[in-house]
Amino acid sequence: MTPSLLDLVQRYDRPGPRYTGYPMPPAWQEHFPQEGAVEALARANAKTGEALSLYTHIPFCKRRCSYCGCNVTVSPQYTPVEGYLRALEAEVELWARHLPNRREAIQLHWGGGTPTYLSVPDLRRTFQIITDRFPLRPDTEVAIEVDPTFLAPDQLPALRELGFNRVSFGVQDLDDHVQELITRGQTWDQTLATVKQARELGFAGINLDLVYGLPGQTRETFRRTLESTLELAPNRMAIYGFAYLPKMLPHQRSIPTATLPSPDLRLELLLMATEILESHGYVAVGMDHFARPDDDLAKAVKDGRIIRNFMGYAVQAGSDALGFGPSAISDVGDTYIQNDKILVRWERAVLEGRFAIHKGHARTRDDQMRRWIIHRLMGTFRLDWAEVQATWGVGRDHFADALAELAEEVPYGVLELREDAILITDLGKRFVRNLVFPFDAYLKRLAPSTAFSRTV
Repeated sequence: MTPSLLDLVQRYDRPGPRYTGYPMPPAWQEHFPQEGAVEALARANAKTGEALSLYTHIPFCKRRCSYCGCNVTVSPQYTPVEGYLRALEAEVELWARHLPNRREAIQLHWGGGTPTYLSVPDLRRTFQIITDRFPLRPDTEVAIEVDPTFLAPDQLPALRELGFNRVSFGVQDLDDHVQELITRGQTWDQTLATVKQARELGFAGINLDLVYGLPGQTRETFRRTLESTLELAPNRMAIYGFAYLPKMLPHQRSIPTATLPSPDLRLELLLMATEILESHGYVAVGMDHFARPDDDLAKAVKDGRIIRNFMGYAVQAGSDALGFGPSAISDVGDTYIQNDKILVRWERAVLEGRFAIHKGHARTRDDQMRRWIIHRLMGTFRLDWAEVQATWGVGRDHFADALAELAEEVPYGVLELREDAILITDLGKRFVRNLVFPFDAYLKRLAPSTAFSRTV
């Protein structure tokens, strides 16, 4: 008998990593040494001529939205910005000194927090701090996350003038009651005006973020949100599941648990979103993401060229990634390095000329191979054994244990195991995080004590 969707949710809805990288941070080493970062940078510097990916974490928000899981510094006053910018310049200079042969960037993303918390002069200053040391290639993807509720009329024009060509707007949900419960306060008029301005300014890519599973959501309210946002014809949309982690994120305790959608309703919201987006021609891109067929991301999925890193899915990315700012993650020389999450500690370290390391991990060849496999499955929903053999020198027999686990999932219609490939079905795409678990060599050890978000 074919299992119902409810059966599948009951089977697969459990905590697990999002696999923006592999292994994920809970497996990394606390007190990772400065020498480890220096050695990793030396290996990265040897890749002369290869471009970099750059991420800048701007942590400030004027208020804390109750649903948010980001690393933020809430400051209604602007006073912390000057100290942050001095520290940012010191940090960028520190990385640059260790990478004299690797200066050009092919990907630049700003996230937060609220990057547009910065004034226009400080947006320009931040951009200059980075690009003076790491010049951008002409085809660089330059992207920023924007909260329409905190956006001055002159900020988007300034960003476009600087060279930003992609913008991601947080929408989450447009229903007034939901907005009240998540302490957001974003109106449809704000969203409409912001997207219209971005389009008139010539941003090449516009992304809208929605969240399902938020307090107060119903099928009717979320449908209206979907239909309204689709009127804006974004190039891409991201549909994230709300990660309710009150033990890890104390501010979420203000959300009345009775207002949270049931597991059944949460799944219904996801399925409805998927159906509506696909009926409007959007293509599923890995996990959570959708793109119009003419978008580069949709084309990359079709061609098997999609890339996944700590900035999400991308068409192009550097062979190494540098993360600036508190909590930012770098991936250099086959090593992960995460900055200290606390603003003042991060500032102190970099102003003293040290890397502000919170934790790190030097990946083994096995880590590299499993990361490649996991990202392949999550990006293209397919793994060809001939490609694994050609890339890593091992075949399907090397993963007999993982395949044995996956064989148990075949009767549920979520994947096909062929002699030449693993194929994740349309139904399985909704549970792709679960379907890569068997390739994770760390998960069984970490899962009992780690607060991962739920997979559905």
